[in-house]
Amino acid sequence: MAHAFFLGIDVDPTADASLDATLTILEKEQEPSDGAARYRLNHIRHHTEVADAATLADHVQGLVADQPYIGRTSIIVNRGPEPGQALVEALQERGLAPVAATLTTRSGSISGDPDAGDVTLSTANAVRTLAELHRDGLLTVEDHSKEVASQLAREVQRAAEALDAADGNQDTPEAAGSRLDVLDDVGAPIRSAALAAWCGTERSFDPSQHLKEDPQTGRPDGT
Repeated sequence: MAHAFFLGIDVDPTADASLDATLTILEKEQEPSDGAARYRLNHIRHHTEVADAATLADHVQGLVADQPYIGRTSIIVNRGPEPGQALVEALQERGLAPVAATLTTRSGSISGDPDAGDVTLSTANAVRTLAELHRDGLLTVEDHSKEVASQLAREVQRAAEALDAADGNQDTPEAAGSRLDVLDDVGAPIRSAALAAWCGTERSFDPSQHLKEDPQTGRPDGT
C-alpha cells in the first residue's frame, strides 16, 4: 500500500506575543483492492504559548525528520494570521517547502499559484473536503485519547451534518444559504485538519510533486 502524510498547521497569536498552534497529520493510504485513497488521523497536537515562529519551525522540522514521516510529508500552513506567514518563512529557511494557504470566507474557485506553493481557498471548501471524506467513509479519526482529537471528531461530524442539511447543495454553497455558514466558522483543530485533507486530495503520493494544475473544490471522489 502507498502511504503519504499531510501536515496541516493553524497558528494564532496570543496576547503576550507568543502563539498557539494546532498541528494535524493525516495519513493517506491507497487500497490496492479498489484504488481508493483513505485517510487516517495520525497525529494531532495543540501547542500553547509557543515562543515564536522559529521555535515552532524547529519543532516541525524535527517532527517530519522522524519515521515514518521523513521524505513522505507535505506541509500546508494557514498563512493568514501574522505568525502564519512568519512560520512559512521560517520553514523555508530550514529547507522545507510548505504550501502557504490563505483561508477566506469567500466561496468559489481557488486562486494563486499552486505550483509555487501559494494558494487562496475558502475555509468552507477546505472543511467541505474533510467532511466529505468523513461522509464517504474515507476518514478515520478514532483511537486518539487527546481532547483535541475528540474536538476534531465533533467538529467534523457537525460539518457533515451541515452538508446533509443542505439537501444536496454541497457543491453550491450559495444555494444552500446560511445552512453552510458553519463551514466557515470553525476552530483551529478542524482548520488544520481541513488544510491537510485538502492538500492530500490535491497531491499525489509523492510529496515532491506539485499540486494539480486545476485543484478541486468539489467532493474528494470527484463527483
